[in-house]
Amino acid sequence: MKIKIMKYKLPAKVLLAALSPFALITAVCAQTVGSYQINGHIEGLGDQKVYLSRSYSGKDLTDSVVAQNGVFSFKGTSPGTLIYGLRLGKQFMSVAMQSNEHVKIEGVLSKLNEVVVTGAKEQKVWKEWGQTWSVVSGRAGQLYKALDSIGEKGDRTAVNAEFEKLSLRLIDSVEHFVKRHPSSAISPYVITDRFVTYPNPEKAQSTYALLTVAGKNSIYGKELGDALKVGAKTGIGVKPDFTIPDQNGKPIKLSSLKGKVVLVDFWASWCGPCRKENPNLVKAYAKYHDKGFEILGISLDDKKDNWLKAIDADKLTWLHASDLKGWKSDLAQEYGIRSIPMNFLVDANGKIIAKDLRGEELEKKLLTVFK
Repeated sequence: MKIKIMKYKLPAKVLLAALSPFALITAVCAQTVGSYQINGHIEGLGDQKVYLSRSYSGKDLTDSVVAQNGVFSFKGTSPGTLIYGLRLGKQFMSVAMQSNEHVKIEGVLSKLNEVVVTGAKEQKVWKEWGQTWSVVSGRAGQLYKALDSIGEKGDRTAVNAEFEKLSLRLIDSVEHFVKRHPSSAISPYVITDRFVTYPNPEKAQSTYALLTVAGKNSIYGKELGDALKVGAKTGIGVKPDFTIPDQNGKPIKLSSLKGKVVLVDFWASWCGPCRKENPNLVKAYAKYHDKGFEILGISLDDKKDNWLKAIDADKLTWLHASDLKGWKSDLAQEYGIRSIPMNFLVDANGKIIAKDLRGEELEKKLLTVFK
């Protein structure tokens, strides 16, 4: 199993690159609604614009100011500990800040890894995870380069074995971190990022159980708890059902396909990895459709023309549906879809028998089902 390079769910998509382990700054304390303040002085920043963003409860909020000779400040209210993203010119960093927190940031733009932060009471906790992840992601990067050098037709056995070891190492790292910091709001944030965004429901449940009441009652703890409840709807053995309109607006009900083996595939025209995977789905559909295999493609597009053009361009001849609400899709929200491509395989009785199958894994599973 390959390690997926983590894209932290920072407060705005533009801040996903803010993952330098030394640019992760934390302040976590009791969850109360109150005012926060950030005062910064970054040499070399000049009069560039500074953006502060945060995200929670499905909302992205962004503020901005123009620095004056490197000096900037933000004031606002927060319902509790949240991770904020700071874009300083073309540089990025993140701050996990509690309400009623007054944080001072001082440093040099070209050396953000040496920035001095005061007023952040749990800076060490967040930095600890950042350093752990830096080691894992660095090793994963080396392995991906090794795969590229081997090529598609080369022997990848040894490198894939290393990925397996690294995956287990990452799981152990998350568990160790949560055990060390069961009351921190950062722990459920890390669990969500590693075991919910990239689904591992068993580990998500077991590490969530390690949290104290304080950890579970934090903003990220509550969101994680809700996500786990949603995730239970796509657990192995569950019988999901839903209705969603097809390309012509006609409703398709999943249970109406009972008697067939159905791959429910969440994708979008703008999703590069999804489009790259489509040839594998085309191949599987051609091979097993006459044996009772069906695919129901659920698009997270919000523009119908783009959706239909992608279907035509990729020659996707199976069933398609979408409410054209993008990430705000009712179905995506209900089933906790946080990243795509994502799929689950339903057997002839309507039960989920596998999840997140792609390439060779999908072929092997279908071979077993239709043997």
